Amino acid sequence: MKAIGGTAYLKIDGDQKTLGGSWSVSPTLTVKTGVTGLSGPAGYTEAPRIPFMEGSLIDNGGLSIKQLEAIKEATITLELVNGKTYVGYEMYLAGEPSHDTATGEVSVRFEGKKIEEM
Repeated sequence: MKAIGGTAYLKIDGDQKTLGGSWSVSPTLTVKTGVTGLSGPAGYTEAPRIPFMEGSLIDNGGLSIKQLEAIKEATITLELVNGKTYVGYEMYLAGEPSHDTATGEVSVRFEGKKIEEM
């Protein structure tokens, strides 16, 4: 039986990070929203959106919040145990990283120009 989840690897410009918790990736470039009128469904609107990867990194003492904040135009690779790989281009740290001192995990969200599913 083949593994479908669990082990994953993340590299930021080739520098491998230690992942904690779970990670989400959304490579979609558009979002559709249904529109309804008084007589029922009328169609949908479509708008651009920013693809993202988000989850937590484990701080084993070598993870720098300042270095994370400085990430701009990075190539980020997320490799999954099921053989799938996502590559994000021109990625940056979005929002504010949050360090959970009880678990040693830093919550992060990376957004960028595009994410390709390999």
